[in-house]
Amino acid sequence: MAEKNKINKEEMPCPYCDKEIAESSFPYCEPCKLTIFYCPQCHQPVSRDTDVCPKCGTKIKK
Repeated sequence: MAEKNKINKEEMPCPYCDKEIAESSFPYCEPCKLTIFYCPQCHQPVSRDTDVCPKCGTKIKK
């Protein structure tokens, strides 16, 4: 039986509402209607008012 190719979609929670962002490459949260910003080091979503990434500690430039 042939195995189907699986698309690896990485789901991440929105830093504002904790709902899942369907595709991490698309920086928009449908429920919040907000553009999501990502940490330049670990690529986790961070809120706009964050100065330091809560996941890796990288300083976030404004």
